[in-house]
Amino acid sequence: MRTILKLLVSLKSAVALITFLTLLSMLGTFVPQNLEAAVYLQRYPTVGHWILALGFDDMFRSIIYQACLWLLSLSTLVCILTRWKSTSKRLFKRLENVEKAEIMAFAAGRSFSGDLAADWQNQYPGFKTDDDGVLIGLRASGRMSLLGGMFIHIGLLAVLAGGLIGVFLGVETSLHGRKGENVVIPPLEALRAGRNADRISRVARNIRTFSPNDPRLEQMRQQVEALHKKYAEGMASPAFSIAFDELWVEHYENDAGHQQGVRSWNSRVRFIDSESQSDAMVIRVNQPVSHNEFTFYQASWNKYYSKVRLSVTHLPGISGWLDYQPTASFPQTLELTLNQPVKPAWASFTFVMQDFMPDFRVMDGRFVSVSSELNNPAAMIVAFDESEKVVGRAWAFPEDRAMLASHVSSLPFLFTFNSAEAEFESTLQMAHDPGKPVVWLGCLLFTLGMIMSFYVAYREDWVVVFPDGTVRIAIAGNRPAHMLVGDLDRIQNQLTHKQQETATNE
Repeated sequence: MRTILKLLVSLKSAVALITFLTLLSMLGTFVPQNLEAAVYLQRYPTVGHWILALGFDDMFRSIIYQACLWLLSLSTLVCILTRWKSTSKRLFKRLENVEKAEIMAFAAGRSFSGDLAADWQNQYPGFKTDDDGVLIGLRASGRMSLLGGMFIHIGLLAVLAGGLIGVFLGVETSLHGRKGENVVIPPLEALRAGRNADRISRVARNIRTFSPNDPRLEQMRQQVEALHKKYAEGMASPAFSIAFDELWVEHYENDAGHQQGVRSWNSRVRFIDSESQSDAMVIRVNQPVSHNEFTFYQASWNKYYSKVRLSVTHLPGISGWLDYQPTASFPQTLELTLNQPVKPAWASFTFVMQDFMPDFRVMDGRFVSVSSELNNPAAMIVAFDESEKVVGRAWAFPEDRAMLASHVSSLPFLFTFNSAEAEFESTLQMAHDPGKPVVWLGCLLFTLGMIMSFYVAYREDWVVVFPDGTVRIAIAGNRPAHMLVGDLDRIQNQLTHKQQETATNE
């Protein structure tokens, strides 16, 4: 048991744990978190199995990371208890526990012979006489500094405790909102149920990847169903809702007034409770907003295009439409909204824009958009007849690439992209962290401890009077000895000055 306690209070053990936690945190930054098992196996074919087996796909909740936190917390607690014993002795029983050998060993000290002033003892509030008849006096200042180490350790323990509270009781999730939308927020317990359901589901999928017949899967399925039910009940009776009133982007401008880069993404929202609503608040990056027990952060920002304007011309000679004769003159202008049917007067069928890609590319045989900017816009249009049967498909490209559409169109029209209205979707990070006040308290205590330890000078002025009249004076404290030696002359003069004054007068 003594060996275990020795390891726990060892500075080397604390440094090793902190170093290991730092390395794990760095690894958790480099390895993407909370992805599916198949993604890790595909991205990291050599170490993917180890990442999943060790729980490094959810690093900060992995057994290894949590074990290090608990060990460091236990080590800090043992250090606090051990340090308090020595600190209390130094605070309240310093004179009773000192030995003259300790005082004689202080680097900042000297011995001299001579008579002391008659009232020298008034300068030292505490005295004791040991078994050899040696008189020892102590004058101490800056005792607050002795508590600095205690405050540092208690602050560190509070920070660790707050982190653990946040891991086990906190909730963190994302919500998406567009202008005019009202997003409901379920009660805290329902959010916890949804979080736990997601974690169990992901663990179950990982297990199924390696062992499809594992008996634990059925138990996990039942747990997930119960948690999903609890979450659904919370969504049916939400705690409050968030109204996204306005979304906009602020840009930096150069001297010529041209936009150079994004300065801030902004979400103006209102929190609506059952009987009241808050004033409008703006959430910006690094400027979170709190409501009830939640804090909302601007996490990400998406640009999308739901409305597209097209120019349409008749395209004769398309197979299957040779006899098609339009009833209107061309070109025509057509405005389409994503996934909403539009039946223009000049066509006998309905158009639906099923997809829009602002930066169209063909990669690995797939149609993708590589950015949200209108670098190479492309819209995929489907036409339906009155019986809702698909009669043809077409692509719309910008004018300089419009003829590309004629090669992939099965409609007697050529669609040319004119413009699209950019709209925004805000992603907010919503967090409930009951450990945050404990963390802030720990940071405050830690800072106070550092100030007390490094900026408050603790000092002990000792005087030892031997029966033969020899006097030993010494100074100790939390400053180097060479900074204290200079005060020995002053202390000696204080102890002998009256006797010196009498000799001078005679």
